Amino acid sequence: MSFKIATVKGIPIHISVTFLLVFLLFAFIFAITGWPFGFRYVEPPIARYTLACLTTALFFVTLLIHELAHSLLASSYGAKIQSITLFFFGGISAIENPEDEKNLDPSKELNISLAGPLSNIIIGIVLLGINYFVYGSILGVADVTNWVAEGITVFTYNIPTMIFLLGTLNLLLGFFNILPIYPMDGGRVLRAWLAKRHSYEEATNTAVSIGKGFSIILAIISILAFQWWLAILALFLYISASEEGKMFKATTILEDIIVKDIMSTDVLTVDESLSLTDFITFVFQKKHPGYPVTKNGIVIGVVTVDDARFVNEAERYAFTVKDVMKEVVSVKPEDTALEAFNQMGQHAVGRVVVLDEEGKMVGLISRSDLMTAIYLKDSFKEKSKTDMNSF
Repeated sequence: MSFKIATVKGIPIHISVTFLLVFLLFAFIFAITGWPFGFRYVEPPIARYTLACLTTALFFVTLLIHELAHSLLASSYGAKIQSITLFFFGGISAIENPEDEKNLDPSKELNISLAGPLSNIIIGIVLLGINYFVYGSILGVADVTNWVAEGITVFTYNIPTMIFLLGTLNLLLGFFNILPIYPMDGGRVLRAWLAKRHSYEEATNTAVSIGKGFSIILAIISILAFQWWLAILALFLYISASEEGKMFKATTILEDIIVKDIMSTDVLTVDESLSLTDFITFVFQKKHPGYPVTKNGIVIGVVTVDDARFVNEAERYAFTVKDVMKEVVSVKPEDTALEAFNQMGQHAVGRVVVLDEEGKMVGLISRSDLMTAIYLKDSFKEKSKTDMNSF
């Protein structure tokens, strides 16, 4: 779950609910950590926690700059960015059409992948440079003993610590992101480099394998050093690499499948005038959660059980499916199954209607249809490999 907070250069910026949780965690850590990595000695407490929250907010602004660097450069290369979302472990830039990423020249993908980490490294160097030239030390103060002993309470005197923290975190973020762990930026740089020498599929699979290997190494080192948070992050990166690998495999398979080959043609529909009470009964009889809604034989929307649930049970008799239906999301019979998959993701729906050139419904394709097609195609592919290896 996420909500929009702004739009930058036409790109919607969203914040995930998980992001708010980690924001509070970071602010708390900064508040209880001693100088120079926190504000533990600042009094009164309200000043301490205000500084911690402000530093956390500014740090996440730099995370946003990181994602914007990726997105704006990708846009300049012709890719359309759907949105940027800040979540628990950072941020993600969503490309509206995933095929744009696959069609990018490897050199351009390398530039896009490096843009984020470089932005953080530059921010870190600039901030630490400001501390050095303005306050006489990278840490921000020349006399550490006096700074702590006097228990400075003036808000502005703690700005050097804030600058040092932000600079250090950005440098760490920049260098950490260039580790060759897919799907982090370093992993994408590795894939772009490999894609210059091998096929895109081979490059991705190799980058995923190397990323998983580095995640395991990072986890082992973290556990031996009793750095449990870093170990958890390594586990998260391993899972992310695995999921990215599965997603790439699925989209590659869907690229080779045509919608008309897997769509359901015997599609049940409901008339726009059907009451929600009768619709619920219909659903129990037919055992499907969603149906196209028609008016005089023309599809005008799609309705699901979840749509009907928003209406109080006692009032459903007074509402029709037209009152709660959603707009039609459609594909053409000649489109690839990947296009159907992308449409489902962009519109957050579980099924899309298949319309011919004249706008007439010729079929329906659901998420389960896509999953079944992926499973069958992959199974036969693996079986073919096994049969070939047996000779």
